[in-house]
Amino acid sequence: MNAVFEQAVAAQERAIAAKAPLFVRACPGAGKTHVIVSRHLRGPSVTLRHGRALLSFTRAAATQMRRRCHRDARPEATAFPHYIGTLDAFIWDALVTPHLPANRPLQLLDSWERVQAEVNLDRPIPLSGFTFARDPKTGQESIRRDLLSHEHTLLINSSRYGWDRWVSAAMETRKAQFQAGYVTGHESRLLALRYLSAGEHVTGPLRSRFAEIVVDEAQDCSVTDVEIMTALHRLGIPLVVVADPDQMIYSWRDAELRTLRDLAVELGQTVELNGNWRSSRTICQAAATLRSGARPPDSAVRPPQVEPPLILLPTQFPKSGAATHASTGRPIVEAFLDHAQVHGIQPADCLITAHSRSYLPAKNRRPSGNNATMLAHAWHVIRSGTADQALVDDACRIAARMLLRYWYPDAPVNGSVEARCTAAGVEFAGIVRRAYGFVYRLPEPHTSWITDVNTALKSASRPPGANPRGRTGQLGGKPPKPRTATATAPFRSDNIHQVKGDEHPAVLLLAPDNDVSSRWISGDPGADESLRGWYVAVTRAQRLIAIGVRTDQVEPLTAYLTARRVTNLVG
Repeated sequence: MNAVFEQAVAAQERAIAAKAPLFVRACPGAGKTHVIVSRHLRGPSVTLRHGRALLSFTRAAATQMRRRCHRDARPEATAFPHYIGTLDAFIWDALVTPHLPANRPLQLLDSWERVQAEVNLDRPIPLSGFTFARDPKTGQESIRRDLLSHEHTLLINSSRYGWDRWVSAAMETRKAQFQAGYVTGHESRLLALRYLSAGEHVTGPLRSRFAEIVVDEAQDCSVTDVEIMTALHRLGIPLVVVADPDQMIYSWRDAELRTLRDLAVELGQTVELNGNWRSSRTICQAAATLRSGARPPDSAVRPPQVEPPLILLPTQFPKSGAATHASTGRPIVEAFLDHAQVHGIQPADCLITAHSRSYLPAKNRRPSGNNATMLAHAWHVIRSGTADQALVDDACRIAARMLLRYWYPDAPVNGSVEARCTAAGVEFAGIVRRAYGFVYRLPEPHTSWITDVNTALKSASRPPGANPRGRTGQLGGKPPKPRTATATAPFRSDNIHQVKGDEHPAVLLLAPDNDVSSRWISGDPGADESLRGWYVAVTRAQRLIAIGVRTDQVEPLTAYLTARRVTNLVG
């Protein structure tokens, strides 16, 4: 057992045993779920308060905490008076619903889109397009104009009504929805704050039920969420807040670093978890270059081993189409997967991420090309054994269209597969099954593959009513284009906001900005959310991190990372 391991375990034990109120600053991979559940299973120390609330931001995280309780043979730790769930659900279930007037039922909506609410002056704009915010100092509400979509901004700018009139109309529309019995998460928070200030008849039952409230991933909290937590703390409910401010990437949800730091100061006691059980030493060192405060790298708890360097991939980012490797012209994802393969990491264990989905590989997109290329794509999908169900369904439809055209040449050529099956008088499910079997039995695409496909068409068993006519429906033209390696690769691909909380053996971060190196080297993560986003991406990696940047950004980044003792390689 090495010293780093012992220090990491000791820090976890301090976080488990420390009395609330408590702020736990947990680095990526710190094992905070273990800490939270272990703290819970040791039981509250005050006998008159039997319950503990464990709150996170996703149902998946809450489910994981419940599973750990069951795994440790403590199913009762998931039942009343305890509460394990999302912060949204807790606010509604524990802080709002018990105090609603009996004659005024309310329904919680995840969005105003559920009731198709519209703000209608000289044109309609969905109420969901307006983001409401509350100033904790004044208690006044406003609408964040900076978070309007481009489409809605254009509509309002071209309206004969000014911004203030639109704000007033949005407030009126929301009030009407409330009177009709509907609220969203923002309004439920406003109600929670109102009830928490109502007196002992509201706050007393909370203190009696809960010995402690633990909020995980608190860096994702809005300023209103932090205001609610501050109110709970001041009402005497022991509060434990677990957060990594360096991963705050939801300013569009009204998350704010200053308010979280103020809450940490008010709680008074902080425990640091800086032992990373997830990532290699190289990844910990790389991550440290992207966070504020010039703090030393987190300690990699993983046993020492030969580990990959950080890989910088010179990348060309065209205005449209996939990013390519500047040195070889191949898709950048292929170059990354090759590096992962060298280190024994399979595509299924790889993550590709970026701030915007527009830069990510469209691995579920059909290839462009003639019918032969489309059918070859379908063959690779069906024979891969790794493609997701949506890809397989689409592949079957590609083949079904060809079979329908060949077997029923008089049926309509256009329309959905279902509509064409109806016109031909055959069952859709039966045609799809035949399409799957037909494609699966074809040989691997090659230069003479069109001939093989047409031969297979002629010899395939036919459904009732099939009446082929000459060459109608058969493949023709040029051989299929070569398949790209990423067409059916089972790697994860999503934007940074969606992969937060994940971990993968290998991660590729695509950073297309022209000023990546200057921001990485001299930017302030406290003020630049993009840097915090890159930090989140880098810290998803367990063994290998690769970063795709424009060619002119490679040299300054290499020099900087080398100076910061981050082992790197230009690939």
